[in-house]
Amino acid sequence: MAVLAGTMLVSITEALGAVRSLTRPALIAVWLIVAVAAILWMRGRVLPSRPRIGIVDGLLIAAIAAILGILAFIAIVSPPNTADAMAYHMPRVIYWVQQRSVDFFPTPYLNQIMLQPVSEYFMLHTYLLYGGDRLVNLVQWFGCLTSVIGVSLIAMHFGAGPRGQVLTALFCVTLPNGILQASGAKNDYVMTAWLVAAVWFLLRAPGAAAANTILAGLALGLAFGTKATAYVYAPPLLLAIVIPQWRWWRTRLAAIATILVCAIAVNLPQYARNLDLSGSPLGFDSAQGDGRFRWRNETFGWRQTISNVLRNSTEQLGARSTRWNQFVYDACAAAHRFIGADINDPATTWLWARYEPPRNTNHEADTPNRWHLLILAVCILFPRSRTLLLYALALIAGFVLFCVYLKWQPFMARMFLPLFVLASPIAGVVGERIRPVALQLLLCVFLLNNARPYLFENWVRPLKGPRSLLVTSREENYFSDMNQWNNRESYLRAVHVAAKSGCSIIGIDDNQLQLEYPFQALLLARNPNVRFVHVNVANVSHKYERAPAPQPCAVACLGCAPGHAVVFQGP
Repeated sequence: MAVLAGTMLVSITEALGAVRSLTRPALIAVWLIVAVAAILWMRGRVLPSRPRIGIVDGLLIAAIAAILGILAFIAIVSPPNTADAMAYHMPRVIYWVQQRSVDFFPTPYLNQIMLQPVSEYFMLHTYLLYGGDRLVNLVQWFGCLTSVIGVSLIAMHFGAGPRGQVLTALFCVTLPNGILQASGAKNDYVMTAWLVAAVWFLLRAPGAAAANTILAGLALGLAFGTKATAYVYAPPLLLAIVIPQWRWWRTRLAAIATILVCAIAVNLPQYARNLDLSGSPLGFDSAQGDGRFRWRNETFGWRQTISNVLRNSTEQLGARSTRWNQFVYDACAAAHRFIGADINDPATTWLWARYEPPRNTNHEADTPNRWHLLILAVCILFPRSRTLLLYALALIAGFVLFCVYLKWQPFMARMFLPLFVLASPIAGVVGERIRPVALQLLLCVFLLNNARPYLFENWVRPLKGPRSLLVTSREENYFSDMNQWNNRESYLRAVHVAAKSGCSIIGIDDNQLQLEYPFQALLLARNPNVRFVHVNVANVSHKYERAPAPQPCAVACLGCAPGHAVVFQGP
């Protein structure tokens, strides 16, 4: 159902956007029709019977539900507030709402138009239907929920019983980085959910080829349309699923073609827009389109790959102990010296970044999953079957491919969430065999206890402490991930002046600082009729300026003056 709903949402978005009719009344009408059709389709269908659940499994399921419930609460109470959400996830939603379509628009920050949009399409629908960003964070929560259900089904396919499925779900829902992301406005968990769905339907394809191959193709297309890292992670997984079933797949070329066609079809409109923008279906290879902050490695080879493997893997080992973190760093540096590689090689390192001792943070961008990694490492030593071992090797291959192609960045830990989630069935299948059973329960208690700090002490959406969501205002929390710049007062002053000016078309110059959403959100709260346009756009996207171009009566210049995040030049 999730894949069908996602495909329908993308289709509705593109269809209404093509005629500039992405409005609240249009969405309400379309979704009412879809809801009625779904009810009629479900009427008379027999729901699958529920398996009998023991007391222990019931308690574990209750704990999983409690974690999901707390995350949903945080997602609703907190505004979208991570830096990426402020820079492009949410601004693109604002401009789509204004123009009633998802066509490209002029912007100095090309991530707002060229990056994969499926997650933001979901955000757009919640924004329009609710009339604001109150439900936007639930999109990532939906990705978490779908992933938890999906990996438990994958575990069942690999032979897990009820306890193994529960262990799989618990392993997944307690991932520290997953907990922190599940209440925010990024897109890693959404992409993860679609990859999980693709794996599940591919595993089931030999049983009901037509339906499952179509759904697998659509899920794969949704993953590709959500985040480009899916192009790196998916191929090894597809091979790991097809190889054990090769006798079936080699006679089903039509099924393989169906998967590819469905995956491409979901993304055709965005491919076409990006081809027009950059000549590539995926857009430019850097945020500004100038190659300066390029995501891919400048050079390729075994040293570059090993360097990235070492840096990315050791970042997952960060702990609270400074001594331990320094030990990990020293070991990584020694390994680089051994292979003759520069640990901060500019060809494989994000511009201006330096590899440092790993940390154990409570921020979704770089929180490691070190205990989960250790558990997985042990589980891989005791695979239950060759099929499960091949599946584990596919996840490792996905990680290596990531390191082959993409530069190391200091905030890369979140990018590996799909691999940890997809590895959850390995922990569940092997964990079910642990004896005595008391050790299983001890593992569950450990995972639940380890989840507490990330659940209640999220650095940008905390439930505990002086900055708790329970005691701070929604307005304050827009700036929770911007404290290092100490610019909240500057934004508030600019919003106040802009609201008093009465100007209805505000120009935004974000060439120096791309964090425009707090200004937009707070000004829209005071004047819902205000509209925004980008000014001083010097890149190729200026060709998307509509004629006649709207003329701003005031300009907010972000980062244009020392000590001021926003300089407002009013009428």
